[in-house]
Parts: sequence; structure tokens; C-alpha cells
Amino acid sequence: MDKNNEVKSFFESPFAKNFLNSTDYLVRRSVTGISASCEILRGNAEKNGDKLSCELIEGIMTTCCELMRNAELSKALASVGDGAENDMQTVRMDHFIVDFAKNCNAVMSGKCTVETVGCPTVYVRANAEILRFILLSFVRRSILESDGGKAEFEAGCKETGKSVEIFIRAKRTFVDETLLGRPDVFETYHSEILDGLSARTGAETICDNEGITVVIPHSDANSPAVVESPSAELGERFFSAFNIMLRDLLR
Repeated sequence: MDKNNEVKSFFESPFAKNFLNSTDYLVRRSVTGISASCEILRGNAEKNGDKLSCELIEGIMTTCCELMRNAELSKALASVGDGAENDMQTVRMDHFIVDFAKNCNAVMSGKCTVETVGCPTVYVRANAEILRFILLSFVRRSILESDGGKAEFEAGCKETGKSVEIFIRAKRTFVDETLLGRPDVFETYHSEILDGLSARTGAETICDNEGITVVIPHSDANSPAVVESPSAELGERFFSAFNIMLRDLLR
């Protein structure tokens, strides 16, 4: 059995779905408790001027992001075909791309920059959060494969007939992927993950070492009213897609 069929069969298994749902609940409940405790400890540490404790708490919160990354990924892959249309919304892509770049730059604090290029006012019917994860998967993988310098990307979209292409490209050369510095699911099963996430949002994804392009049909006339769907501000929702996918790379 090849890797694509192996992964697909696993996520379609009733046992796997039930197991992942149980694990997802456990991870989210645990992370909620840990992060709530960290906020109390952080307040006490800041009050007492304890910088070392503050640094340790930041490390714990970053580890929580890693747990949430696997939880979100498993949930998305296990949900393919299970009422995915209910999670779709009409997304204005120029606003989406600007929001994406802004949040990437905020999380990475100068370690990487994402510039916007060519963002016409077009609309697609998609799951905005899944779309963020698809684009972030390339950013994450590229940074992991980089030589440690500043990573630079450009993101945008363009109309191609009845579809819209959303893309993010690397602006500099990265080292070969076989030199990846740490174990990461986006290295071993990158194409399988992209296939699963793309199916979740009704898209086709094309990826190589230079960039990733997501092709989604135009929003049709029967789609519900436009939802701008900005991502939550980082201060409002710590476990955003951006923190989950990128925060640990600051270590």
C-alpha cells in the first residue's frame, strides 16, 4: 500500500476517527488547564519581577502550541467529508492575504517576513482556517529547511478563468529538504497532509520547493453573504493558526 492510500485509509477508519476525537478532547482540555495556570503564574512572576519564571512560562505555552498543532491537524484530516460544507464561508481574498501576512510577521518577530503582491478583490467559497493552515505549512517547512537566516516570502492571489489561485512563494533559496533540522510531520507526510486539507476546503494544491498554490473556484451567485473572516487578533486568541504553526520556530 502506498503512503497516500495508507494515510487515506487510516483517517477513513471509524476506529481512527473515534480515537482522534477522544485524543483531541484530551489535548484541548489539558492545554486549557495548563494555559490557564500559566496565566496565573505569569501574573505572579511579573508582579515579583521574576524574569526566569516568565521565560519558563513562555516555553510551556510554546509547547502547548505544539500540542494544539497536532490536535488541529488531526481534527481537520479526520473531518474530510463529514459536513465540511458547513464550515465554508465566502472569503474576500485581498483582505485574507493582508491579514495572513500581518499575523505571520507579528508571530515571527523579524525571523521571517511575508510581503503581499497582486491581491485583487476576489471572493472564494472556502474554509478560511484550513486555508491558513495550508499556506502556513509551506512557511513552516521552508523555515525548518532554511540555513538559519531570515526567511522571506511573498503572498498574493490572482484570477484564472473560473478559479482563484492563492499563493505563497519563497523569495530566497533554502537548503535541501533532506537537511531538515528536526522531526516534523510536514516533512514526512507533507503531500498527504496537503491533499487532506485541500479536500477539506474544496481546493486543489500545487506545491514545490519554491512555493505553494491553492486553486479554489470563484464564489458562485448562490453563496451566502460575504464574510470577511479576519483571523482573531493574536492577543485575543493565543492558540491561533499562526502561533500553533510558527511560534516554536522562534526557539
